[in-house]
Amino acid sequence: MSDIDTHLNNRAERRRMQSHQQLLRATAQLMTEKSYSALTIKAITERADLGYGTFYLHFKDLDDAVWEVIYQMAEEARLQTEAQISGLPFPIREYQSWVFLFDFAAQTRQEISQVFGQNGSATLLQRYQNYLAALHEENLTAGHYSSGLELPPAFLAQFITGALVRLLIWWSETPNTYTPKQMADMMYQTVYRQPPPR
Repeated sequence: MSDIDTHLNNRAERRRMQSHQQLLRATAQLMTEKSYSALTIKAITERADLGYGTFYLHFKDLDDAVWEVIYQMAEEARLQTEAQISGLPFPIREYQSWVFLFDFAAQTRQEISQVFGQNGSATLLQRYQNYLAALHEENLTAGHYSSGLELPPAFLAQFITGALVRLLIWWSETPNTYTPKQMADMMYQTVYRQPPPR
């Protein structure tokens, strides 16, 4: 491959990455301005100032773009949480991770309700559950979390994630006065049948 070919390939890749980022920024902006059900590919490409067909060079459908935005937000929150709890032993580490998760949910309550709730996307809900289950299984396997039960980490991760996600949606959609800490407290008591660690 010549230097000219390499330069053209690099320029094309930079353009592709720039378009990808424009589409993600537009998706994220519109998610804060509109409900999930009102979000369209046309609105995203117009906001990104790109052609409609360009969207399909980067994403297979609307949920694919929305998931990438959600995944980036979730990963940012996870990294911030890990930085704060990495030195903590079980059971405080797991409990604090749930406090942070409910704190994050409190800040994104409307988005959770719109994307994962009654009028949301089953595909996005499944992706988010898979994401959380993988994190819980990883932490259970590494011994950072422990149920005290002699059960496979994959099973426990699915059980805990199912409860967490359902509670996040319920808490976001249902008028209540529970704080993030109270939600984490009740989750911990339900799973471990003992008061949360202090």
